[in-house]
Amino acid sequence: MTHRGPPLWAILVAGGFSTVALGVLSIAGAQSALASAAPTLLFLFSLFLFAVALENAGAIDHAARWLLGRPHRSYNLPFDLFVGIGLFSAVMVNDALVVIGVPLLIGVASRLRVDPKPLLLILAFSVTVGSTLTPFGNPQNLLVAVASGVASPVTTFFRYLALPTAINLLLGGWYLRWAYGANFRSPGAPEGRSDGGVPLLPEHGWAARLRSHPVLAIFPGTMVVLVTVDVTSALTHGPQVPVWEMSLAGAVLLLLLSSDRARTVQRVNWSILLLFSGLFVVVAGAVAGGVIASVDAVFPVPGPGHPVTALLAVVGTSVGGSQVVSNVPWVALQIPVLRGLGYGGETPVVWMALAAGSTLAGNVTFLGAASNLILVDSAERLGVRIRLAEFVRHGVPLAALTLAVLVVCLAFSL
Repeated sequence: MTHRGPPLWAILVAGGFSTVALGVLSIAGAQSALASAAPTLLFLFSLFLFAVALENAGAIDHAARWLLGRPHRSYNLPFDLFVGIGLFSAVMVNDALVVIGVPLLIGVASRLRVDPKPLLLILAFSVTVGSTLTPFGNPQNLLVAVASGVASPVTTFFRYLALPTAINLLLGGWYLRWAYGANFRSPGAPEGRSDGGVPLLPEHGWAARLRSHPVLAIFPGTMVVLVTVDVTSALTHGPQVPVWEMSLAGAVLLLLLSSDRARTVQRVNWSILLLFSGLFVVVAGAVAGGVIASVDAVFPVPGPGHPVTALLAVVGTSVGGSQVVSNVPWVALQIPVLRGLGYGGETPVVWMALAAGSTLAGNVTFLGAASNLILVDSAERLGVRIRLAEFVRHGVPLAALTLAVLVVCLAFSL
């Protein structure tokens, strides 16, 4: 296996310690940065907890087998996987979905007797496009939702990003069916339903399932409450309940009712939480050390008085910047820049451009998204090596297509 150097989380944790050790940021400043990161970290923790519990319950494997049973022709498998996984990634943070999805799809490829690479690339592309839709679809969206000041973040994301995401899932699915459909026409990839038409919701045995795996009720219940409260708050202009508080309440309830809570907590993706802890300290140091001002000088973004130019600048710089430092660090660096320019809760379009532009930039190269790095590393550990050229070949056209749709849709929202 090719050595890829230290993992991203280790680099950022080391960077956080170095920021304090070198005097760029005081210990009190680092503590303040971590305190401001607490909502994001707790939100991520709750989502990862739900992901682990759903995996333990077999729900994700069952959903995958149901999805694989939908196509009547194997040629349609790329479309169905892209749209299905994309929709699922809107309600489950994409990094967690990738960790679960890689071994699952390699197993599917083995059963279908096809090359696993197209399935894994579809996974990478789909979690990027689908996760654009909600504040909890990916870490960078969560950063924007917490730090931008936009009111009712779930409603705001839906209002501005539902249409471009729906269009992009359909166009992307058709594109990948054209690109990869022939891979599933081999004699080893049988036509018809690949798993006997597994029902999405089994008809019997729910009482026993819920006793053994309360997450099957708590997760959808938490999501329903979260969306309902957010939308109601937006419509009535009533008091807002932070989305991270509702998600954490569901996670705490899950831990209280689960019999295997210790195993669930142990399997949480703690490396991503460490990554974010280090990231917040590094960004605070970058602000204190004047790096943010330098970034603003190199990648200038106009103020709120130039909405169209700002939209293009934010999307364009997000695409380029995400290929240099990955999209999560780029968004963390850009948030104080935009706030310093006067952008806040009353200018949601530019924040949606930052969230969605940096997310869709993940389909340009491996480095564009942390989920890509997780996928490539996980696949290589299981004996499947994905080369950059294989990713770029269909990722760049897909990114160009989806970014164009995003810009047009957001431009008409101004």
